[in-house]
Amino acid sequence: MADLESLVVDKSPNALAIARHLFIHLRLHFQLLLAPIFLWGYFLAAREQGLRPDWKFCLAFLAFHVFLYGGTTAFNSYYDRDEGPVGGLAKPPPVDPALLPFSLVVQGIGFVLALLVNWPFALIYLIDFVVFAAYSYPFPRLKGKPIGSMLAIGIGQGILPGLAGWVTVNPSLSAISPLPWLAIVSATLVAVGFYPLTQIYQIDEDLARGDRTFAAWIGPRRAFIFAVVVQTVAAALLVGAIALLLGPWNALLVAAFYTVLLVAILRWALVFDNAQVLANYRRVMRINMLTSLGFLGFISLHLYGLL
Repeated sequence: MADLESLVVDKSPNALAIARHLFIHLRLHFQLLLAPIFLWGYFLAAREQGLRPDWKFCLAFLAFHVFLYGGTTAFNSYYDRDEGPVGGLAKPPPVDPALLPFSLVVQGIGFVLALLVNWPFALIYLIDFVVFAAYSYPFPRLKGKPIGSMLAIGIGQGILPGLAGWVTVNPSLSAISPLPWLAIVSATLVAVGFYPLTQIYQIDEDLARGDRTFAAWIGPRRAFIFAVVVQTVAAALLVGAIALLLGPWNALLVAAFYTVLLVAILRWALVFDNAQVLANYRRVMRINMLTSLGFLGFISLHLYGLL
């Protein structure tokens, strides 16, 4: 009996393993893929004032992408308890009870950092925290509602991070003219258009958990149609905004980039097999990485005057 009890104890995760799992659930490498819209908002404001990234930019970026996004991702993992692939993780680690308080502490630290940037930034941080909490928490659990989840992503990963980037430079939201607004909204639509594709490889697991996600609601075929149509509209608006902001050559470069992206999505749609969960996950991650890093590189080169 003593030997059996010792075996059971040995199988329990130790403190180091739990800490490692908590850190992995932040999915910090994945949060980098969410950075372009924040950087886009920052660039739009910095361009008007001729500024380059400074300590306040670094603090704001850290607060939003490490502590807010990382914390809300861990918060979501606590309630989802995924066993199959999720964004940034092919095989999520076990969910420990400590994950919930850990995620809240992480987001709390981020809010303190947000206060050091300025009050408008801290307010946007707080609103985004509420949006993501509503997305994951059992009530209202927006993730399980097709339209609610789409609105949460559009606001939480689109409009609000774009505005957060802007107020990092210029705390006045009233200073945003129609053209920067168009640029932020068009980038948001890119994220909204891609969102259903991040769900199609986990439809069965979501439905088993009781979540009627957008992709589960419209089905994989319509999810591809939605993605192509919305991203085409978004790309057209974004290219138009960039043409007015940065000139025709930059617009042509972005147009070529999004043409490649749309072709990649269409090619995937032709060979999509719902049963190939891991293969679909890997393809989503590749396309997501192509989109995010491409736009991230474009903005970064402009931020430092290299393009």
